[in-house]
Amino acid sequence: MLGLLAPTTTAAAAPSHGPEASRGGVSSAAGEFVASVDFTSLRTRDIGGAACEFTVDGSLTFSGALEGVAVGTTTALIFAPCAEALASPPGTYVDVFAFDGRFTGEVGDQPASGPLRYAGVTRVGGGIDALITLRGRDAQAVLRADAQVAVGGTYEGLSRARG
Repeated sequence: MLGLLAPTTTAAAAPSHGPEASRGGVSSAAGEFVASVDFTSLRTRDIGGAACEFTVDGSLTFSGALEGVAVGTTTALIFAPCAEALASPPGTYVDVFAFDGRFTGEVGDQPASGPLRYAGVTRVGGGIDALITLRGRDAQAVLRADAQVAVGGTYEGLSRARG
């Protein structure tokens, strides 16, 4: 149920090369995140009778290479009519989503903030394949996420912090 634009490829999320990897300030990054959803903020809109757009506020709390919180809004295009999507638990239907928020915290033990996007596809059953991108002036990250809808999951990829 969380999110709207699916990445066209996951090739941008480079594999982790272990904690010793660091070229030009780029380091491998891995950790976990928890998704918090404010269901009282949920807004829905029917899209052609066969799909539903959900918009909901929430946050992502990161631990590991990224330490901090991103607060923002998720828009999801759920492939079911709104009446069915609202009457079912998250993950009952396939959706594509994007969470757009602002991250504040640390990347690689350096203070960091900036726009964060978490976008991907929720499969039937609630499993998520997604990409997380942080594009701050003082830190960047491209991370592949393996998660569960409205819960959170793990991430791995590359990050760079200017300290």
